[in-house]
Amino acid sequence: MIIKTKGILAACGAASLWAISGVSGQILFNQFHFSASWLVSTRLLIAGIVLLLIAFFRNQKQIFQPFMNQRDLVALLAFSVLGMFLVQFTYFKTIELSNASFATIIQYTGPFFVVLYESLRGKRWPSLITMFLMGITLFGVTLIASHGEGINLFASIDSLCWGIGSAIALAFYSIQPRNLLRKYGSFTIVGWGMILGSIVANLYHPVWRIDGLINTASFSQLVIVVVFGTAIAYLIYLSSLKFISSALASILTAFEPILATILSVFLFHLAFSWIEFIGFACVLGSILLLQKRV
Repeated sequence: MIIKTKGILAACGAASLWAISGVSGQILFNQFHFSASWLVSTRLLIAGIVLLLIAFFRNQKQIFQPFMNQRDLVALLAFSVLGMFLVQFTYFKTIELSNASFATIIQYTGPFFVVLYESLRGKRWPSLITMFLMGITLFGVTLIASHGEGINLFASIDSLCWGIGSAIALAFYSIQPRNLLRKYGSFTIVGWGMILGSIVANLYHPVWRIDGLINTASFSQLVIVVVFGTAIAYLIYLSSLKFISSALASILTAFEPILATILSVFLFHLAFSWIEFIGFACVLGSILLLQKRV
């Protein structure tokens, strides 16, 4: 029981750091006028270096092995660009256009797209229960985006599209690298994924082209996003898998949108109507149940 509690606390801790990271990102956008593209370039580069250094000290021989196999190298490049880079960029772009709570809730619908992919790949319809849960997810997102007024979206079309994009990228991120992770380990694949993803990000927006206000306050928020919300959060999440199953750990990440919403209410005075809370509950509940079926 004590060992399981350690795992649960670690998974919740990682989810909390991810939520805080999203809120810090919103502060960087709103108060210090940084762009999502610069933040992603910086986050991926620094966090990737940290994780890759850990992988190097854990197993020096294994760190370059993914580059020795052409098929694995192609898969790694796909994960780096279409998974690691896109999931970061679309998420922070959604925050930039809306807020951390909305972005986190929409991205959390990623398992919805995992179910769709698995159904299409297997050429079979999802079960009735799965289809019902998927319908509840869509209903919840509609309530959140429209405040319960149907086609009249209160969230901008841009933020909604970027948010859906982040959920699709998260689904790809969750599915595509499974074989690579089993073969080479999480630190090596995620570390290289961040480094290679940062190359693409820096081609779009170089780290040295800083577009926000640098001072003590903004630097502290940047440390939260890059160090605590990325490198440390991932390390804590990995440590939780030593004590609990991956299924339980992924379910516990539901703490992220909950905390992101709570922090947004208190820090940004974000007001939620009862319609939005119903939508939030629909998304959270249906995705938690869907994750058990993925």
